[in-house]
Amino acid sequence: MRKIGLFGGSFDPIQKGHVEIAKIALEELQLDEVQLIPTRNNPWKEGSGASVEDRLKMMQLALFNHSKISINTIEIDMNCDDKNFTVDTLKLLKKQNEDVEYYYIMGMDQAVLFHKWKDAQKISEMVHLVAFQRGGYKCDMTNIKTYHFHLLNNKPIYASSSEARNGKIDILDKSVLRYITKHGIYLETLIKPRMKEKRWRHTCSVALLAKEIAKTNHLNETQAYIAGMFHDIAKEMPDDMALEIMEKHYPQYVNKPKAIWHQWVSRYVCENDYFIDDEVVLKAIEDHTTGSTSMSPIGKCVYVADKLDPLRGYDSSKQIEICKENIHEGFRNSLIDFYEFSNKKNRDIDECFYEIYDKYVEKGEI
Repeated sequence: MRKIGLFGGSFDPIQKGHVEIAKIALEELQLDEVQLIPTRNNPWKEGSGASVEDRLKMMQLALFNHSKISINTIEIDMNCDDKNFTVDTLKLLKKQNEDVEYYYIMGMDQAVLFHKWKDAQKISEMVHLVAFQRGGYKCDMTNIKTYHFHLLNNKPIYASSSEARNGKIDILDKSVLRYITKHGIYLETLIKPRMKEKRWRHTCSVALLAKEIAKTNHLNETQAYIAGMFHDIAKEMPDDMALEIMEKHYPQYVNKPKAIWHQWVSRYVCENDYFIDDEVVLKAIEDHTTGSTSMSPIGKCVYVADKLDPLRGYDSSKQIEICKENIHEGFRNSLIDFYEFSNKKNRDIDECFYEIYDKYVEKGEI
């Protein structure tokens, strides 16, 4: 008789702790396989951060090199809006696979609440129950003894999907993090720990405005949104760290004012911390403060969204409408506004700006 472990959850997103527990269970319980069961509608949670399709794709990426850990889509395939209850899933699995001995795996956070599960006693009679240690949750032996749980001999797992969504990216497989940043999932919460509240609100506002402008110009709104979300990711990096990156990777710009270093350092962080490899997105981030003579349409969307962000406290609605109608005209107007404002205030203008101004304003190039 085959021995299969079942590990249910939202996997929103799957993180390294999920895979680690599956590997421990395989070895300790001598299982033939562990099947992860992503739920469509978790009875313990309201809503999901990522779509079912995205969660499945991230799981496939995370499990690519683990032949004995697979995905069982039985709950997703039910394709209904009702909450998924474990007892119903197990009844169906047992009916489909009478020759399989099942082990149902859960964290200590759920084991101590197991008596509240629908038909808990029935579940304990259908499968072997298995619990693993989770950091921050004490091992309450009441349910462990009552329902005859097997306790895995694991070091407490502190990682959680909610922590991953809230910026703890080191607990994510590299391929999963790359998928998240490429598709713009969880970004508002993912980047929040990297900046103060005011900058975070500005960042979200810029990203949504850039996305809107891109959409009305029939451009890739996801690229605009991602670039907007990451454009200031390094803005609050300590000067010594920023200087080290500038000297090593962007020495040609190290003599530029510190206030604009973040456009290059942000690109570096995006490539090396978040594994973003979309050159359009990276270039838009790199160009968002000073502009350049090689601006992409997406770059222009991010540039104007940053300058015209309604949270800056002045009425930019007319300029925004022009950008929505024609991003090239809106970008030109933004350059003109910057030039006139700087002259009026007697502010220094970086020499590179005149080259940009000449190309897009004087010559009217696109």
